[in-house]
Amino acid sequence: MSLVTLRPMRAEDADTVAALHATSWRSAYRGMLTDDFLDNQVVADRQAVWRERLQGPATAPAFGVVAEDAKGQMIGFTYVLLHHDPVWGSLIDNLHVLPEHKGDGIGRRLLQAVAKQLGTEHTRPCFLWVLDANEPAKRFYARMGAEFAEQSMAPPFGGVSLPEWRCVWRDPATLLNDA
Repeated sequence: MSLVTLRPMRAEDADTVAALHATSWRSAYRGMLTDDFLDNQVVADRQAVWRERLQGPATAPAFGVVAEDAKGQMIGFTYVLLHHDPVWGSLIDNLHVLPEHKGDGIGRRLLQAVAKQLGTEHTRPCFLWVLDANEPAKRFYARMGAEFAEQSMAPPFGGVSLPEWRCVWRDPATLLNDA
């Protein structure tokens, strides 16, 4: 694996994060979301979200981490909403890696960065939602020790609502195993 560095997400990353997010959705969600949304609307949709999150007023405590290759190009990111749920803890709202870098250990490193940022004194769980049809992501989270705690319907996005799983790490420090 080539040199990958992690750094905090910054306000000026909004459009780059949005573009990577759109690329990830186009790859992972083709056949789940409409082609029209993925081909014509996803970039503007993600730009609006990321500009608001990173450049607008803070609405909730959160942090993001980006992964960059040796040339300084963003190849992955994660974004966490702290203390999002009183039972399930902090929400890993996004974890995306460019399709050509999947399998390079970047997702693992980003999840480990989340655990490090939460700190060893963090006693609440962390969780994320994964679409039921996203088998590669489900396999990855299972390898990372996630507990598939419950199934639900995702809020509508891209014009559809799909079944999803809540993946939980009851002790986020377990993500640091085999670091």
